[in-house]
Amino acid sequence: MAAALLLVLADRPGGLLGLDRAVAEVTGPQQPHRGATRVVRVGTVLGYRCLWLPTALVLVWTARWRHLLVYLGTVSVVAAVAQLAEGQGVLVRAVRAEVTGTPAAVEFTAWPVVVLATVSVATLYVLTPSGRARRWGWGAVAALVMTAVVLRVVLGLDGPSVAIAAALLGGSAAALVCTVLAPEAAFPVGYRRRVSAHLALDAARTARIRAAVRDQLGVAVTAIEPFRLDGSAGSTPCRLTTAAGPDLFGKLYSITHLRSDRWYKLLRVLRYGRLEDEAPFSSVRRLVEHEDYMLRLLRDGGVRVPEPMGVVEVVPGREYLLVTELVPRTVEIRRSRLDDAVIDDALRQIALLWSAGAAHRDVKPSNVLVQDEARVVLVDVSFGELRPSRWRQAADLAGMLFTCALVAGPERVLDGARRQFTDAELSESVAATSPLTLPTQLRRMLAADGRDVVGRCRALLPSHPRIRVQRWSARRVLLTLATAGGVAAAVVLAALNLRAGGLL
Repeated sequence: MAAALLLVLADRPGGLLGLDRAVAEVTGPQQPHRGATRVVRVGTVLGYRCLWLPTALVLVWTARWRHLLVYLGTVSVVAAVAQLAEGQGVLVRAVRAEVTGTPAAVEFTAWPVVVLATVSVATLYVLTPSGRARRWGWGAVAALVMTAVVLRVVLGLDGPSVAIAAALLGGSAAALVCTVLAPEAAFPVGYRRRVSAHLALDAARTARIRAAVRDQLGVAVTAIEPFRLDGSAGSTPCRLTTAAGPDLFGKLYSITHLRSDRWYKLLRVLRYGRLEDEAPFSSVRRLVEHEDYMLRLLRDGGVRVPEPMGVVEVVPGREYLLVTELVPRTVEIRRSRLDDAVIDDALRQIALLWSAGAAHRDVKPSNVLVQDEARVVLVDVSFGELRPSRWRQAADLAGMLFTCALVAGPERVLDGARRQFTDAELSESVAATSPLTLPTQLRRMLAADGRDVVGRCRALLPSHPRIRVQRWSARRVLLTLATAGGVAAAVVLAALNLRAGGLL
């Protein structure tokens, strides 16, 4: 759009060239003062240096990695083009000869204006949310860039048309990249630490969900609100209030969760090696289909799980809602009285998992609910696995043992566990315990408990060799080398580009 506007103005009588002539008539021929010229050049460079580095630090502090990558990529590419246009290195001159037909530098005096406009607009997009703050920000950016343009024109460093074209080019390029690669609808600008998996249930999204549930499940939903967010890190759990009948529970999945799943599994491969069933899902629909299937499989196997109601397509290919019953009168196991009958029922669910040939893979306090202080219900089976290995099943048992032991103590829990499992199975489950096998919530609670629950369980059971779950493979080695090399190359290239463009 900026390029089209410049072409139109250039062809119109009295357009950009007319502006150049008018400014020349007002200012007359002049020789720019060396001191003033140096001050303007240094001020421009310091301007965008003082902008981009604090912005990058703010993005790191707020853990907005998508914005950080887009921001650094944008200013880095601009700096790379600057190097290509004006650099004098052998490689740069050779590349320039292939692109332009001559190794001579490209004459474009207003390059600092391009960089300043790019950095300023990109900073505005990644630091300010849409609304009043961004509108005020546009005024500040326009004032900053126009000040640089006016000073350079007055000092005779650039012509008015060249300076304006440079400002429009840099600003429009940054706005386009930020809008396309980091749209605010998917990557909102905010400064409160929040779980990225929890999507905003705004009016537009809830309206889409209500319409989709009504059309596809025949259920009229009157209200949608977040539900038990503290125990969820891989979806957006919500409560669906219905016009008739009991409330329902929904788990909203989107492209954001699919990306998180892919990164999560890549990091697990790099850190822990080849584990079973760690292939990433190919689409959001496959992600939600898996959990719906596991719910039905475990229900048919006798495991007490919420009754699945179906999958709702909210936005084709991008957002899906898994709907289940909202199990009534439940509390998390850590908030229950946890008498011996409840401990037995909790461990019975693990035995039923084994009998069904499945593993939950995420047994932690927030996923173990107690209904009416008598019945245990397992929720969130998104990590569930069919026909798991022996150590994975043992890890499920260990997760339930430690979850119950946090409330009732290791002695009571092991006394109840011996009524359903042998000492060999119990000691094997504790031997399979590692940071890999324990969910993050359970691991943090064990660390904060102060009673060394894991150590006391080991002391009360027969000794068992530690089970190694880390697996080396050629794929892991090559993937680790490729990832490390790619990250190092990207960092070096970005640093060189930033330095070449005067940003370092």
